Order: sequence, then structure tokens, then C-alpha cells
Amino acid sequence: IHVIRHLSSCFATMGVPNEIKTDNGPAYMSARVKRWLDSWGIKHVTGISHSPTGQAIIERAHGT
Repeated sequence: IHVIRHLSSCFATMGVPNEIKTDNGPAYMSARVKRWLDSWGIKHVTGISHSPTGQAIIERAHGT
């Protein structure tokens, strides 16, 4: 539920993306999040868990 709330807030500010990339964390992999992303027509791409390169790209995009 927190993921959906957070993404909804992001979409309200930045617009709805065609695709979103996340790690394979349980919060992002739930059936509820999948249904919600599908309802928005958003393709969900996941990275490889514990992948330094994939995680670096995500953290760079987030500014962390």
C-alpha cells in the first residue's frame, strides 16, 4: 500500500510513465502492486537483486 501511495504522489507531480524499473523487493513484487501498475498501463521492469550496476542506476536516478 505504501508503494502505491508513493508512486501515486510521484505520478501526480511528474506524470505517468510508460515504464518503471524497481528492484525485486517484496513491496514491488506484490500482486496488488502488479494489478495497480497494469491498471495504469505501466510496464514494470525489475533489476537483478544485489546487482551493483542495476542498483547504482536506480540510486543515481533517485539521487541517493
